[in-house]
Amino acid sequence: MIYISKDVLLTPEQIAAEERRWVFEAPIAEMAEVMNLSIDEAVKLRVEKHLEEATIPIQVSVRPIEPQGKVLGFASVNFGGVVVDDFKIVEGKNGLFLGAPSKPDPTSRTGYRSTVRITDRALQERLNTAAADSYHMAVEKLLARAEAIRPAPIKEQMANAAKEAGKANERRPAPAKGKEARDDR
Repeated sequence: MIYISKDVLLTPEQIAAEERRWVFEAPIAEMAEVMNLSIDEAVKLRVEKHLEEATIPIQVSVRPIEPQGKVLGFASVNFGGVVVDDFKIVEGKNGLFLGAPSKPDPTSRTGYRSTVRITDRALQERLNTAAADSYHMAVEKLLARAEAIRPAPIKEQMANAAKEAGKANERRPAPAKGKEARDDR
């Protein structure tokens, strides 16, 4: 607990909220005065804090494939307007994750070299979550499509055909019996 004056006791949350208000909401001149900064330093601080707070919109589109080892599909990731293709959806021991695109490189130990590196752990977690969600949605769509176009089993088809034939036969008039029916030919 920090005291502002003899009468006011602020919690750490209140202090953080007050600092946030000064950095993001207060006029630049007042912020510079309160924080004992020049106007240029205050502007720079505000810009840096806004950039730290900004979240990049991420969209992941997935193309599931027939599993090839641990690779379950490929993804394209849209980072706020920049699209990077050929991420791999991989089933790891801790669940699905997004593997970086790579290209062959005979000089490397594995024979491949990553063409994209994600250095921020929080961003990698966001990507993994978005990829897992997109993958599960894509698989559900594929299963729903397959179910919609799947033909019925042959026994079910035969039973339906028998019902339809019975209904058609009921609608027909019964044939006349006896010699009179034959004479109308």
